[in-house]
Amino acid sequence: MIKLIVSDVDGTFLPKSRIITDATRTTLTELAERNIAVVLASSRPPLGMHHILEDAGMMRTPTPFIGMNGAVIANTNGKTLHSATLEPSIVQAIYEAVSDTGVNFMLLDETGWWSSGNDELVQREAASLRFEPILSGLQERMKSPVNKITLLGKPDDSAEAKRRLDALFAGKISASSPANPKFIDITAPDVHKGTAVLRLAAMLDVRSEEICTIGDGDNDTEMFRVSGMSVAMGHASEAVRAAATHLTASCEDDGWAKAMQSFILQHNA
Repeated sequence: MIKLIVSDVDGTFLPKSRIITDATRTTLTELAERNIAVVLASSRPPLGMHHILEDAGMMRTPTPFIGMNGAVIANTNGKTLHSATLEPSIVQAIYEAVSDTGVNFMLLDETGWWSSGNDELVQREAASLRFEPILSGLQERMKSPVNKITLLGKPDDSAEAKRRLDALFAGKISASSPANPKFIDITAPDVHKGTAVLRLAAMLDVRSEEICTIGDGDNDTEMFRVSGMSVAMGHASEAVRAAATHLTASCEDDGWAKAMQSFILQHNA
């Protein structure tokens, strides 16, 4: 019996339009009626998740969620349940290693995000998060711990940055990508969606075999490994699909709702 669903957000819970579909809303209601909890897990910072949580009806009662690729577990009542940070020395070293690759270097914590640039990619990210980056004081901000670094650039630039990270910082950081190859998310060692799911499960007294995880990105495979059931979206890469126990339709074909209906609700009756 599945008691907890942990879901990626962009490209999974949300289609490309970033608007919750009618099928997803109906399914959320049915899951709530069965007392099956739904927790959203995203690379987004908490402030960039609030409008999604509110639209999904998850702000009405205290509901946990996972942000910044597992670096933060928070509650919709404003309480932080867990926070993991990168130390300033590693933040500054990463900046020096990738500063000439052409990527935007972004620092994120629970209060905001700082960006080295403000190109079209950054502006798109701001529109998605629904709040603007801070474009000054980056060097000063690097002197204090941060929850996450995000590198955002053209796919080739991001790929070069990832090669440098792998060569220079193996074992010192966690670096992963969502489905979008323009992004690289960097958190502290062993801090990712998988460790966050395990931590949250312990808080909620839920066993791993009672958890279903669902996603479409490479960073979602970490939580696939720690859950009894895992679902890959139909548009996910071959590697992501291979890591999951189940496969559903794409985010443009209500894959999230179809998975919940077929794999959870029909079997948890």
